Amino acid sequence: MPKEREEEDQWEQHPHLHSQRGSLTIGSWFPLGSLRPDLYQLPEEPSEWAQPSGSTVRLCFAAQYHQEQEQLVVSLLRAANLPAQCQNNATLIKLQLMPSEDRHHRQAKARCKGCHPQFNDTFVFQVSNYSVDQFTLHMSLYTVDRLKKHNLVGYVLFPLRHSELQKAVGKVLWRDLEIESDLPLSKHGNIQVSLNYSQTLQRLTVVVLRARGLQCPCNADVSVQVSLQIHTQLVKTKWTAVTKGINPTFNEKLTFRLLPRQLDAACLSLEVQQVDSEAPTVVPSSRIRTPISLGLLVIGPFMYARGRELEHWNEMINKSQELVKQWHGLGPTKNMQKTT
Repeated sequence: MPKEREEEDQWEQHPHLHSQRGSLTIGSWFPLGSLRPDLYQLPEEPSEWAQPSGSTVRLCFAAQYHQEQEQLVVSLLRAANLPAQCQNNATLIKLQLMPSEDRHHRQAKARCKGCHPQFNDTFVFQVSNYSVDQFTLHMSLYTVDRLKKHNLVGYVLFPLRHSELQKAVGKVLWRDLEIESDLPLSKHGNIQVSLNYSQTLQRLTVVVLRARGLQCPCNADVSVQVSLQIHTQLVKTKWTAVTKGINPTFNEKLTFRLLPRQLDAACLSLEVQQVDSEAPTVVPSSRIRTPISLGLLVIGPFMYARGRELEHWNEMINKSQELVKQWHGLGPTKNMQKTT
């Protein structure tokens, strides 16, 4: 039977895999064993998979966790906007769950060359219900030159928190590729943050993405306290969810109400904290024990900040249609323990 006809039959036998406006609904049409790309290819690219506007390098994928089988199913679909120098190179993606003692990774090779390669491969990871939210899916995109050298273009981190997995059900996800920061690791670690200010909505958006090199135990519970201050008045304080490790991924959005006339008098304070794992995490302010401060970052206008932190604030104001992302070094806080 010709391959094209075989694929058509596969599609007809699985009507529960169908496209909808703006998303792809994915039912149970996933392999529950090893990768079989010849049997489990996704259909030709539907118009609903259209990538978001802009020229940022992005990865398109789908992820679904099956609790009964304790399996994470990841479908790599395509990449977009690769640099021009990648036009004639092969493209591959390496997948790995982190943290993990297993250094082996899964690998998918693009079915065509170019700046918008397609993969259409599916992988299955066995992850228990009890530990799934402790892992992050790491997907690294490489181009392969004529000398067979693998050149890293960037990577995507997808935390396997239950909230993220629930939002991903039945949808095609587009994620911007990260590139390694050229910012040296500070004594207390670094933190990556995205900012946006909407003058129309009078809303300041803070996305706490991740941190690295924190001075705490590898299995420590970590949260970020984000505070909005105007002059000397503390206006509002919010917390991210608690995650673990010295290189935690948060990917959490927090919003604050801020009037345009207050922009020159306001600042953001982000304090990374090691929290008590035995205390409640839903309402951090009710913790029985005082959290341990791991480092502090202040972003704001000239009244509060200089250097990268001042530049980040000004760029946020000038680019109201974007989430402006930057890495920052953490500094010490007044109540930081001497041992850190």
